[in-house]
Amino acid sequence: MNHRILNNRLGLIFILLAVFTVNYIQTQMESNLKDPAQYETGYKIAQAFMELEGNLDFSQFEGLGEGAAAAHSISYYILFPVLLLMVIAGLLFRREITPIRVMTLGLAISYLIALCFFIFFPVPERWAFPPANATLLSDILSTGWIESYRSFRALDNAFPSLSAAFMLVMVFVCYRYRFKFKNPICLLGIMVILSSFTLGIHWVPDLIMGGFLGVFSTSLAVLWDHRIVDKIKKVQPELATKGATVMGIKLPEKKTTFISYRRETGSIMARIVQSELKKRGHLSFLDVDDLGPKQFGKRLLREIESVPNFVVVLSPGSMDRCEAQDDWLRREISHAITTHRNIVPLMVDEFQYPPKEMIPDDLEELLHHNGVNYSHEYFAATFDKLSDFLQKT
Repeated sequence: MNHRILNNRLGLIFILLAVFTVNYIQTQMESNLKDPAQYETGYKIAQAFMELEGNLDFSQFEGLGEGAAAAHSISYYILFPVLLLMVIAGLLFRREITPIRVMTLGLAISYLIALCFFIFFPVPERWAFPPANATLLSDILSTGWIESYRSFRALDNAFPSLSAAFMLVMVFVCYRYRFKFKNPICLLGIMVILSSFTLGIHWVPDLIMGGFLGVFSTSLAVLWDHRIVDKIKKVQPELATKGATVMGIKLPEKKTTFISYRRETGSIMARIVQSELKKRGHLSFLDVDDLGPKQFGKRLLREIESVPNFVVVLSPGSMDRCEAQDDWLRREISHAITTHRNIVPLMVDEFQYPPKEMIPDDLEELLHHNGVNYSHEYFAATFDKLSDFLQKT
């Protein structure tokens, strides 16, 4: 696939629309794509699923009442597409294109693999398989729920569960790329998956296979994304480094690194670190540039949480005051440890750590992080190594 399409948000939107269109066409042409033998195979698989579940009695769900039916129906028929669209929109407006590209590729791969099962192994939904003796719970309220849904999902496209696969792709991407609302999105995704079971739509093997499909597809998408980035850098490096835009609007550049230092001994080096990392594609947060005169405290700690990398400039004497609990260098390092940042110490002027008994307990982990020794003679090599130690967004 052309790297220009995959490195362009409009191209990724086109891919998502293409997946949606193919899915709609496949659903409308369902009866023309299969022969009776395939339907018979699907019914045999459904029978095997039912026996595998131990002939699960679904009559217990019929007594849940209209309130529960409404909650599960809203979760599956409304929350599922809304949640997916909201996450896609949120990723589209992030500066880095990698998250939306991985999301797009993950969804597309999931659908293409699922499509093979839909055509050659058409498993009916639980409620549509008479021996299962299950009722479609949403029909308690109205048949309109399933009728509107049926335009985009055929009756015998239950295995694997595409909703479970798509939710797993979404959750995988949200956690991998630190999406702001990843925890509530994960909980809502689980609700969607469980509701498809409670409503009487999916079999347990559908959901398990859908989950595996989502994880597999997203893992494949991550590997594909790495190859795309490598190819872009070789063919047109400016495409990999230029500022991001959405619909022609230039997005603000996202910082990837927090620089911590002792002002009395490390301020000049901190400025050098910021400049050298910028040349290597890492934008850094430096308090004197990025905080106003009245903004400190909690804002500083939030900035540490917002980036994956934490570089601490360690010069002789920089840790002498760290025994004091209100010392800001101590608080910054401690917060980076607590929030599991990628911590990289930069040792300057032959810095040596104080004796272990003089290092506070909350900073002890700093001793175990691999650092970089600054060398004036090998200046460029020092910062090349520091850059290699940092995580890309």
